[in-house]
Amino acid sequence: MMSGVHSNQVNSENIALRLPNTTRAKDWLSQFDFLHQEIAVRLLSSLTLVSHSAFERALQSLIEHEASAIEGPVALYATREADPNRNYFEVMGNPHSPFEPLSAVPPGADLGSEARCAALIRNLTKTAKGKFLNHPSLETLRKERARAIFVVDDIIGSGKRTTEFISAMWHSPSIMSWHSRHQIVFKALAFTATARGQRCVGAHRCQPEVIIARDCPTFEDVLWPDDIEQKVKDMFVTYGARTSRPRMKLGFADSMAALIFEHGCPNNVPAIFWAPASKKANWEPLFPDRSILSEEASAFPPDIFARDPVAILSELSDNDEAVPAAIFGPAPLGMSATTILALVAKGIRSRAALNYAIGYDIKECTTMLDRCVARGYLTPTLRLTPAGRAELNFDGRSSNRLGRLPSVGSDVYYPRQLRGPPGG
Repeated sequence: MMSGVHSNQVNSENIALRLPNTTRAKDWLSQFDFLHQEIAVRLLSSLTLVSHSAFERALQSLIEHEASAIEGPVALYATREADPNRNYFEVMGNPHSPFEPLSAVPPGADLGSEARCAALIRNLTKTAKGKFLNHPSLETLRKERARAIFVVDDIIGSGKRTTEFISAMWHSPSIMSWHSRHQIVFKALAFTATARGQRCVGAHRCQPEVIIARDCPTFEDVLWPDDIEQKVKDMFVTYGARTSRPRMKLGFADSMAALIFEHGCPNNVPAIFWAPASKKANWEPLFPDRSILSEEASAFPPDIFARDPVAILSELSDNDEAVPAAIFGPAPLGMSATTILALVAKGIRSRAALNYAIGYDIKECTTMLDRCVARGYLTPTLRLTPAGRAELNFDGRSSNRLGRLPSVGSDVYYPRQLRGPPGG
């Protein structure tokens, strides 16, 4: 039998309530028109909040796992803004001390993600000397015979920053030569990435492998009911126009990311969460200048938690008919696997949406999907089989249940006690 409820599903209701109930969040919600406030609460409850510990633990594990397949030293660099038309090693190198490590972060920069990744890299190189190189210069790469370059980031949103950073390295004739002779490989590692960002980085000339711990949830991946989905995007546009960054009303490059790190809010998140007001309007962001203040930081759980499967599947129903019977009783497959089957039965096959709903990382979710396929509950193309339907206790009388589920569903826990009157 598969395992039961995943450990990070415990107390998810209490965790989901924390952010909307902070003082700043209540003030942020009060800025929305009355008819939009219910959806605004849903926006907060749909965010994936990543704590310092969850971020560092996942990213360190990812680096160590990928490095274990490399025979030889691995060079680690925290991804940062870089001019793609200039040689990174010449710009950042010290001609008087050519073997000195390169600066991980530029002076006076926004040190959110870069500093966090740089600190992680520094600690890793201390614990595995000889295997990991901390921002090595070109001369150090040559001397130590590095066999891989890992560029490390918290999130690959549009892919622009990572691509330009790699391009700056690619300007080095030595790097291009080593790569052409298969002496060194590039890998872009991040805690999370959007599908668009992965495609962008993967298309670089050096063909870097993009490896992440979790798919980045976006507000398009959130399993919204039909009547909510378009309203969410309209709200980002309407209220985003009040901010000083109207061109980022859907986030940088329209990414619509729905993930916040405790060390900072990515600019891939819609502007209403982090951008200050324009000169002609009033707006107070929840995460000012993309920073996380102390009270909001207290809402970040130690681990990413699973969503309530009953809330996911019964969002639009006033009774239990929308929820397969297996969800309510002791699920033979485990609650997470049963939830996956129920979502797939509705036609939801996005890995990001499935990861988001059950709170698993990519490796765990892939393993569970493989097991469901191996046991005949799902086809290799992630379609429900007759055996899978039997596990959900579907019969002729319950055939209408799926039709009553949201077309995209709802992978957020929405606290009913915070709902206002209907009509938003």
